[in-house]
Amino acid sequence: MAGYIGSKASVVSSGAEHKKTFTITGATTSLTGLNYTVGKVHVFQNGVRLVDGTDYTATNSTTITLTVAAQSGDNVVVISQASYQVALSGIDDQSNATAITIDSSENVGIGTSSPTVINTDAGIVLDVANTATTGTTADNAEIVLRSTSRFTGLTFKTPNDKASTINFGDTDDSDVGIIQYNHSNNAMSFTANASERMRIDSSGRVLVGKTASGMTANGVELRTGVTNDYAFTATSLNQPVLLLNRQTDDGMIIRMRKANSDVGNIGTADGNLLYICSNGNGIKIAAPSSGVDAFGPATTTGNNRDNTMDIGWSSNRFDDIYATNGSIQTSDFNEKQDIASLTATEMLVGKRISALFKTFRWKDSVAEKGDNARTHTGVIAQDVQAAFTAEGLDAGDYALFISSTWWETQTEVPAVEAVAEVTDEDGNITTEAVEAVDAYTRTDTYEVEDEAPEGATERTRLGIRYPELLSFVAAYNEQRFASIEARLTALEA
Repeated sequence: MAGYIGSKASVVSSGAEHKKTFTITGATTSLTGLNYTVGKVHVFQNGVRLVDGTDYTATNSTTITLTVAAQSGDNVVVISQASYQVALSGIDDQSNATAITIDSSENVGIGTSSPTVINTDAGIVLDVANTATTGTTADNAEIVLRSTSRFTGLTFKTPNDKASTINFGDTDDSDVGIIQYNHSNNAMSFTANASERMRIDSSGRVLVGKTASGMTANGVELRTGVTNDYAFTATSLNQPVLLLNRQTDDGMIIRMRKANSDVGNIGTADGNLLYICSNGNGIKIAAPSSGVDAFGPATTTGNNRDNTMDIGWSSNRFDDIYATNGSIQTSDFNEKQDIASLTATEMLVGKRISALFKTFRWKDSVAEKGDNARTHTGVIAQDVQAAFTAEGLDAGDYALFISSTWWETQTEVPAVEAVAEVTDEDGNITTEAVEAVDAYTRTDTYEVEDEAPEGATERTRLGIRYPELLSFVAAYNEQRFASIEARLTALEA
């Protein structure tokens, strides 16, 4: 049954006003036994209305104190405004129960006879409560605005120098959460757990964890509405500024584009490697836990790119690698031990190595350049190893000889068809563009055999550290020349 305010509504017996008459029998200043709302009471003495705060004091809701004592025979009437309640049958299935209360301060309570005032400066207070048992379908208090064909909304109209506020309170804190629009600076703020957490200023900047724009203020700032400025900034006092986490598999973590075309990316590969790539060329940095503590060439997905990249090039050189000056290697006496001249056996190895220098061309250079492939000078690692073996020594005991072993697997990667970028009517991308990629064979490498899958192929490549090799040969030659000079001096004598 629908409820009504008017002739069909019943009013509680308290009425809208209380009137009490005192017939004074002896001089007194105290009128007691009252029940009034402070600020909503009127006192008449012998038909003359007294002035609140001047002729009497009414501050505790139960007693009124006259400034000048009333005398025997005086007639004092106290009229106080009390809350009035309208009982609407049928609301919340509580027939004939009090549903709406408007108290003497003009606060409106729905489902409560004592409307709660959060902001004492509020001109109108609407307190909606529900006392249904928790867990029932009716245990929520809410205000619903509903329309079947027209726009529905709430409007908060405030003076230009004031703020419009929505408070979210609980039994411990009446405004633990706040949404506020400040008309004096045209900024909207959001408060959670009694502290401001986010703000949108008048320029459209979104500030998270800070209340003012700028790089010196800790927090995050989005500046999408500001021209000639960074779109995103973040400042932290003593913690990492940015944390990016790819949850499960390897792949891109940061993708960078210019004019909707990819120009580079940063990601993870091989479980614990970081790679940085730009236009197909990149490097990856290995973590010590991978068994390799180094960095090397990488593809756009962090895979190995063997023998394809230089560190620097002829027109853009590093200082000490592929550079004008040679590399600098530590040679401090304080960091060396077992310093000695070559033994007689090592002298024999040196003699063998000195005869091993040859000219050669790299096979991959010939395959790429044909007859234009250039000729190199050096030794063959297997020949150097054989020279040590011939004199009963192990080349692996000497740093000039390098033997590297790893394990490889081959994976056929299918081609990827191109997909055009699709946007909606507002220009938002609904489908990312995908560039076409030809089918190829991917080679995965493993530095530790235990990490390689079953069926992986073992690969070994021999190498030479030429500064070490040339020093070995130079030591041989120096000791040989010294012996020759000694013998020549003896003969001359």
